Amino acid sequence: MIALADTRLPDSAPWVQIDLPTVSSRIISDIDRLLTEGEHSPGTLRQALQTGSEAIHQQFQEGARASCLLALRTAVIDHILKHLWQRKADSLNGLALVAVGGYGRGELHPCSDIDIAILLPEPGSQNADSTLDADLSEWITALWDLNLDIGHSVRTVADCEREAGNDITIITNLMEARLLCGSETLFQQMQQIIQPMHMWNSAEFFAAKVAEQDDRHRRFQTNAYRLEPNIKESQGGLRDFQTIAWVCQRQFGTAGLSALVTHNLLEPQELVSLREGLELLWRIRYLLHHVTGRREDRLLFDYQKDIAHAFGYTDDTDNRSIEQLMQRFYRSVMSLQRLNEILLQGIGGIISGVTAASEIQPINSRFQLRNGFLEVTNDDVFMHYPPALLELFLVFSNTPDAVNVRSNTVRLIRANLPLINHRFRSDPAVRNLFLQIFCNPHKLTRTVRLMNRYGVMAAYLPAFDQIVGRMQYDLFHIYTVDEHTIGVIRNLRRMMLPQFADELPHGSSVASNITKPHILYLSGLFHDIAKGRGGDHSILGAEDAREFGRNHGLPKADVELLDWTVRNHLLMSMTAQRRDIDDPNEQLEFARSCGSIERLNHLYLLTISDIRATNPELWNSFKQSLLQSLYRHALLILQRGLDNPLDVEDVINRRQGHTRTLLDESLENDPRVDKLWSTLGDDYFRQYQAVEIARHTEILLANEDTPGPLVSLRYSVSRGSTEILIYTPDDKALFALITAVMERLQLNILSATINTTAGGFALDTFHVLDSNHMPIEDMNRIDEIRQTLTYELGVPRDLPSLSEQRPARRLRYFSISTQVEFSNDEAGFTEVHITAADRPGILSGIGKVLLGAHFNVHAARIATLGERIDDVFLLSNQAGLPLSEREQETVRELLKQEL
Repeated sequence: MIALADTRLPDSAPWVQIDLPTVSSRIISDIDRLLTEGEHSPGTLRQALQTGSEAIHQQFQEGARASCLLALRTAVIDHILKHLWQRKADSLNGLALVAVGGYGRGELHPCSDIDIAILLPEPGSQNADSTLDADLSEWITALWDLNLDIGHSVRTVADCEREAGNDITIITNLMEARLLCGSETLFQQMQQIIQPMHMWNSAEFFAAKVAEQDDRHRRFQTNAYRLEPNIKESQGGLRDFQTIAWVCQRQFGTAGLSALVTHNLLEPQELVSLREGLELLWRIRYLLHHVTGRREDRLLFDYQKDIAHAFGYTDDTDNRSIEQLMQRFYRSVMSLQRLNEILLQGIGGIISGVTAASEIQPINSRFQLRNGFLEVTNDDVFMHYPPALLELFLVFSNTPDAVNVRSNTVRLIRANLPLINHRFRSDPAVRNLFLQIFCNPHKLTRTVRLMNRYGVMAAYLPAFDQIVGRMQYDLFHIYTVDEHTIGVIRNLRRMMLPQFADELPHGSSVASNITKPHILYLSGLFHDIAKGRGGDHSILGAEDAREFGRNHGLPKADVELLDWTVRNHLLMSMTAQRRDIDDPNEQLEFARSCGSIERLNHLYLLTISDIRATNPELWNSFKQSLLQSLYRHALLILQRGLDNPLDVEDVINRRQGHTRTLLDESLENDPRVDKLWSTLGDDYFRQYQAVEIARHTEILLANEDTPGPLVSLRYSVSRGSTEILIYTPDDKALFALITAVMERLQLNILSATINTTAGGFALDTFHVLDSNHMPIEDMNRIDEIRQTLTYELGVPRDLPSLSEQRPARRLRYFSISTQVEFSNDEAGFTEVHITAADRPGILSGIGKVLLGAHFNVHAARIATLGERIDDVFLLSNQAGLPLSEREQETVRELLKQEL
């Protein structure tokens, strides 16, 4: 890998325009001198290529625009290929050497494919030569000897006609053909036969390229490409721009960007914006190729910091330099997406004739609908009546037949964004329009997404502008903050709609009790609006929300609710993740924090929507069940009254009474039930629900004469995971042993509840998922887990060693300091909260540390948030007491050494 120490941009950016012909001529002269003085060997040619590459990179260091770098690379490759062709000119006479694809366009990056087509005369013609195969093979081998990544085809013109007519990729490559050497006649014939009057007319070509783009967007919309985008293929990447250029060329017969302005598809300033966006993507791609020494189009974590430094971002506090680079990238991508939409809509309209259609549906004096597209009635609408910049979105949401906004109207919105100033934001009519958009029962998500895409949301809410394109440098938050925010609003909205009731039935049931959904949607809008601003984003966001509510005339109670929900939007997820939600005391504390059923409902719905919009791959039935359980506990407490809570003894008595109704009839009067329960202790009945206690009771009594450990697995519907029940003689090494075995079995442990009976047995339950975050349902796999655990627990032995596992590539690029915090809980245990970088085997490592320090583990709540763990353990010392300060310090140091 080549270091990037020499690639920082000069402080004088923007990038400079060089005298391209002069620089190119100088580089070619240096190459010619080497070729003249040296032998005709691969070594000499490789040296010539290296000389050219170094000279081009010198231009990069001096701030040359990326477009110039690509043109220089193309010129160097042109010269080398022509040189090699001329050396075999006699044997290759009558053929044509043609640059196609990206090489034909003149857009060669340091390690780009070099696509060439060699045109042959038709068999039997005067120039056909049956000995060509060997000559061509020798010539192409010479290119490979130079370590050039050559993609080549050898065809007659008839071959080109046949294959291009059947394949959209081939016709696209040939459209960008450029003659390098040889027969101009063959080249002209090839160009003639691929014209739209012979194949792929502009309408057919347009439809195929749009379908191709849609398919590519679907393939590159995975979480991986959000965190580490593909500069070329991801949505808003270089391929989107190339799609525009291709359909424009097919329709208008010109490949230059200026044609977009000539045909009124772009304004001159939009063309400048497009070119600047391309410069950014080209420059990043150039650096990726330069750094890796290969064709690498993925902006991987491996390179993000070095490339950020190359762009002049040097603040590495909390990875800020990377986040600055990525925000610049995502904003540029967003702009290219917008231009892609405008241009494809405009070209498509010209091709189909739709833009000239006369079927206009008037809406009001400012807006009309034409062929499903909302548009202004004249170009001066926003200038004469600035509130129309928001009114348009209200009209869009209220118009069922409106599927999008006309491209010319989008252009006018962008051009008139400066009208959204302090005076605009202070206008009561404007503020009312904004509120109406969120109160409207139709198309909220699509409307808000368009407001963001066209820049209106950021213009109206300056705080929102700071989160547009902001990507957090971690593995947990896979979306930019603005995209995540829209996702939260979408999730909230879907729970309000009856047609999505099957998606999250309990959430939809709670949502039916929301009397003012717009307050909930606004909480989604503001919950992360202060990300990256410094300070606690929950508090800062709540202050923004309160100011918004007051300025927009919301009733005081609604302002208070909005403020509270934003301020506490992490409360429920943190409680479910870190606290024992089956503990009545914890339930009461959470209910008191909410204070009312209305607040609880808003918080519950926002929490679900927030987690699901953060990283869908990490949302599972287990998390859903925890939140649902916590909600129901808190709801019962609030319904009963905060001043009249059940004490722990009442809870246990009620739970035992409920359990008896669930037991098998054969156990109704069985004295063994009371005998078993008397050994379990109050903590057990506090930690488990009646249905779980009934199951445990039936299993333990049915197997009371079974020697050795008892291991039982089942799918827990209520927890959305596989529950593993272990009943075995207690041992201080038990937790460390079980976690080591489970990690060797590649089980993902979500939670552990550990109890010791009065008879000296451990009754432990673990909720697990497989390595793909799914419950284990395959019976063979269940038998394997049961047999392995039974064997390992039944034979005295040392802890099993784990196979050495390397951390996943992505985990290696996150430096997370280990934090160990302690507190004592009301049950007489010490709670230790561990935050550390995730790695294979980490949980068993913690178990070994606690075992070596002679501490007892009573419960564990396990959470993995992207690249870090956030685990909580309840501990006691050998005497069964909370850890002393000295013991806490000992375990802190041991854990930090291990992690």
